[in-house]
Amino acid sequence: MISLSMKKTLGLVLSLTILMAMMFIRESRRSDYTGEDVNVHNFFAALLGNKSAITGGSGKVVDSGPDDHIFIYYTDHGGPGVLGMPTFPYLYADDLIDVLKKKHASGTYKSMVFYLEACESGSIFEGLLPQGLNIYATTASNAEESSWGTYCPGEYPSPPPEYETCLGDLYSVAWMEDSDMHNLRTETLHQQYELVKKRTINGNSAYGSHVMQYGDVGLSKDSLFAYLGTNPANDNFTFVDENSLVPPTKAVNQRDADLVHFWYKYRKAPEGSVRKTEAQKQFVEAMSHRMHIDHSVKLIGKLLFGIERGLEVLNTVRPAGQPLVDDWKCLKKMVRTFETHCGSLAQYGMKHMRSLANICNAGIQTEQMAEASAQACVSVPTGRWSSLQKGFSA
Repeated sequence: MISLSMKKTLGLVLSLTILMAMMFIRESRRSDYTGEDVNVHNFFAALLGNKSAITGGSGKVVDSGPDDHIFIYYTDHGGPGVLGMPTFPYLYADDLIDVLKKKHASGTYKSMVFYLEACESGSIFEGLLPQGLNIYATTASNAEESSWGTYCPGEYPSPPPEYETCLGDLYSVAWMEDSDMHNLRTETLHQQYELVKKRTINGNSAYGSHVMQYGDVGLSKDSLFAYLGTNPANDNFTFVDENSLVPPTKAVNQRDADLVHFWYKYRKAPEGSVRKTEAQKQFVEAMSHRMHIDHSVKLIGKLLFGIERGLEVLNTVRPAGQPLVDDWKCLKKMVRTFETHCGSLAQYGMKHMRSLANICNAGIQTEQMAEASAQACVSVPTGRWSSLQKGFSA
């Protein structure tokens, strides 16, 4: 067992048939990587089995061989082409795909399954993950929509009163609860995909997302047992092609999960208490940051492309099957340029990665972006939203 600790409740798991695993979890004495050691560099090094490249932590890696099946579950905030980390920089789609290709070229696995929970998670593999790597991936959403939190305060079922936050995500809860109740020796990846897809779309309501699949879809005929093992208590379970797990009555857009936390913290706190004042301050700061980021990106678009075309260019969505951006180095330069002048994008600001990618796709140079950013943001934000304090997302 290899484990890494991060701020989100659910986490990242890499497991082999020999029961080696890596998990991102909130707090655990079993964590092999915590705090600043949970970063993109260590994640890639651990996945590639490169012990000498690990910095900090226990040093454990996925030391797999050619007959091993690897299961990866990654969950965090996300945006078009990017996945969050509790540290900076964030994880970008092109870098992940490059590492997966290196892992395949090393001949150190037989097949790999990748479950990904994040907003716009389909954009991590859309037009990027080729067939032939023996990798089957499913995502909580397509390339242009948010994922959704569930078991949130005020929902049914609701978390225990001492919890002021959402306890899971529709996609993640769906596959985990399905795995808990079925015989994974007989249930296939495809069967679980279909059940999870049905539950996560949440009756085509406004509270749901489209689960997608990428890569070598033929692997979905494999049984889940090869990747997850099974609970012997479920050995006599007969699989039925119907989801007996009832979706929640509603869900929370994952990007608003922090606001839900601050709001319920504020509501529960006694009048006049320090806790209530703190919660109110956190809520206001979060909203102010959101408005600043939204306004800055829109203004930059208008400065670069004109008032009439600005928003049209920023909001353009490429046809299905195409990657988010042609030049990923350009995207990362645009992110750093924006954050230099306008402050950290942070988790919420990842939603604007498509806009920054479209600026690259339109042929805008770094110098032009720097000039527009400087005009749009007359001062660099201070405190927790400062890129100089938090570091850069790219």
